[in-house]
Amino acid sequence: MQSGNKHSIIRRHYASYPDDWIITELGELLERVVKPVEVIPDHEYREIGIRSHGKGLFHKEPVTGSGLGNKSVFWVEVDCLIINIVFAWEQAVGITTTHEKGMIASHRFPMWQSKGNVELHYLLRFFLTPFGRHLLELASPGGAGRNKTLVQDEFNKTLVCIPSNIKEQQKIVKILSTWDNAIELKEQLIAEKKRQKQWLMQNLMTGRKRLPGFSGDWQRVRLGDVCKNVFGGGTPPRNIEHYYKGSIPWVTVKDLDGVQQKYDSIEHITIDAVQQSTSKIIQKGNLIVATRMGLGRGFINMVDMAINQDMKGIILDDKLVSTEFAYYSFIELGSNLERLGNGSTVKGIDLQTLLKMTFNLPPLPEQAAIAKILSTADREISLHEKQLDEIKKQKNALIQLLLAGIVRVNALEVS
Repeated sequence: MQSGNKHSIIRRHYASYPDDWIITELGELLERVVKPVEVIPDHEYREIGIRSHGKGLFHKEPVTGSGLGNKSVFWVEVDCLIINIVFAWEQAVGITTTHEKGMIASHRFPMWQSKGNVELHYLLRFFLTPFGRHLLELASPGGAGRNKTLVQDEFNKTLVCIPSNIKEQQKIVKILSTWDNAIELKEQLIAEKKRQKQWLMQNLMTGRKRLPGFSGDWQRVRLGDVCKNVFGGGTPPRNIEHYYKGSIPWVTVKDLDGVQQKYDSIEHITIDAVQQSTSKIIQKGNLIVATRMGLGRGFINMVDMAINQDMKGIILDDKLVSTEFAYYSFIELGSNLERLGNGSTVKGIDLQTLLKMTFNLPPLPEQAAIAKILSTADREISLHEKQLDEIKKQKNALIQLLLAGIVRVNALEVS
């Protein structure tokens, strides 16, 4: 695409932006920083790298000068916009900080300082938008992958539309940083809740910690001793299309997403499909587990479901074992199931091996109490994960609104 045509298309995109914002080339905002390293063979250096999709910088293992060979390297300057020119089209962009002071970068990671009229973190946010990625792609001509290299002259000529007042840019960055902090705190909370649940499982499911009011003996039992039946499954013929246009949930390993209870599946089949194949319908309220690919993972089906050959439907004796307790026992036994699996590429366990699996079993009332605690922990984690997804969606929507000037920050606060 010719430079003139490219600029006119980009300007049309910016036509809806606020009139008091400026359209300018990046070269008017940024100044290249180039400080070559005189490599000393026996000196130790640390290089940096940049992850794609705006996931930040990382530090490589130390290397001696002689290990660098003939590579051209440059000192990393603090507070610079830095780009991996090979993967710029994949948003491999970042900002250098004091954590990178004294480190080096190859010629593939050019750096730019602000000339004073742009907030670098604002530009970084901009490049992480879909349109920002489009501009990085336009400045990276060539084929796919490593052939799409950022051309620095093209990058310098790239047109951006930014608030003319740098304080407005900074205010936008501050607002979005608040959302980033909220996301980080929520992620930390979820990680802590998962650690707490893991501690509960390791202690409650083994009897190391007993709940108040329970003192009965635990037994070590085989799965085969506490279940009434075990059903295998199958796959209806794929060449009969109407088999896969029914209303019966048909479970495969693709449906194993870590939830305790499941009401639906990705694919659905007809009753004819069940009758004309080895697939089985498992009545609701039972345990469905994977015995091939994803060993030990499973869920309790809350509606009648059919299963394929990689799954087993376990009908437990409810006078001996709680289905919810058995579900958590399978999670706890997951690593053991992986070790017992056989097969060179796709591991699986046969029915006899499955039935010989043993686990700790307290009296039925204690099973129910333990399962209730773990279910509560699961629901709490699920609630926080849904809240995290909502915060991320709100942040992404806010980015589009703020960086396009559709929503303006408070003018008084900016001034």
